[in-house]
Amino acid sequence: MKVSNLLGWKTSRKIIVFESDDWGSFRFQNKTIRDAYLPNYDPKGWMHYNDCFESIEDLTALESTLKSVKDKNSNYACFTFLMNPANPDFKKIKQSHCQEFYNETFLDTLSKRKDGDDILNWYKTALKNTLIEIGFHGREHLNVNSWMKDLRVKDEITIKGFEDNVWGHNIILSKKEKKRHRSTYNFTSYSEIEDLKLNIKEGIQLLNETFNQRTTYFLPPDGPYHLDLNQSLADNGIKYIGLSKKHKNPLDEKWHQTKIFWLGKKTKEGLRVVTRNVIFEPSSPRQKDWLKYALENISLAFNNNKPAVISSHRANYSGSLNEQNRSNSNQQLKSLLENIIEKWPDVEFMTSSQLGELIAKGKKSILNK
Repeated sequence: MKVSNLLGWKTSRKIIVFESDDWGSFRFQNKTIRDAYLPNYDPKGWMHYNDCFESIEDLTALESTLKSVKDKNSNYACFTFLMNPANPDFKKIKQSHCQEFYNETFLDTLSKRKDGDDILNWYKTALKNTLIEIGFHGREHLNVNSWMKDLRVKDEITIKGFEDNVWGHNIILSKKEKKRHRSTYNFTSYSEIEDLKLNIKEGIQLLNETFNQRTTYFLPPDGPYHLDLNQSLADNGIKYIGLSKKHKNPLDEKWHQTKIFWLGKKTKEGLRVVTRNVIFEPSSPRQKDWLKYALENISLAFNNNKPAVISSHRANYSGSLNEQNRSNSNQQLKSLLENIIEKWPDVEFMTSSQLGELIAKGKKSILNK
């Protein structure tokens, strides 16, 4: 038994939650640009090789897979989409000679796509039918401060990406950690905190306006995130936060400053913590048999009276850069869902916020008092 399974909220109910990161964000926008950076498939760069802005084909394929099964309550399987509702507006940034940052919204991006209206209608219908929940994953999947700083000093690798309307490629071309621009809430000085608070406020407001909702779940992109930002989340309607079991704030380098979290723990700001305990990334070469690996970890969770909270990034279900990637991942996801239903017929599919609400309404764990 893992020690982490001893901590936190427990239930005898067989609950499955799928969390999927990066929806709405750019990566490589077409094969030509991708191949300029990744001419050959590199297992370490599997996400970069496959991932791109979601197409209507991606969304309808995933919908078909989720609707292939129902739980004990006759609900379809569902995904929590962790979304970035904005991306850099490269044209406007260029017009400012890289002195000012501008972004384009999710709706702006859709207006430039032939399938834009279809994508927006799909989102609205999927939300209405609880096929998805949309959670907050940062205004952009971008560390604006570090990216703009490198643009202004004309860093060669950053400028190259800018000319191709991409960022985050730096991790492919440079081994320097400072070149990683996809960690939205990472920082090197506490002076950046106020800008990040504004990022949270604007990002959540944008999500709420775009989808006519009150966003309640947040998970930081790429991991780095300072807990001093929690109050900003709470002030803007967030009730539940996804965190790793061992969390280190940026700039907190000493091991004894590691913060320990468990499922259902309540932060001082009143946020309920959701922790992941299963990984299912069928596009990744990290496992030879993702079906077996995921089922083993789901079983471990259930045996310890824990819900199974599954991580499964958008990159698995993107097909515009690699159509076979989308097909293969959906086939494996369908097999996983069918095995879950067969092995645990009393299973219940939930979104992250539904799980958070259940925990908040339930009896408190001794560890949470």
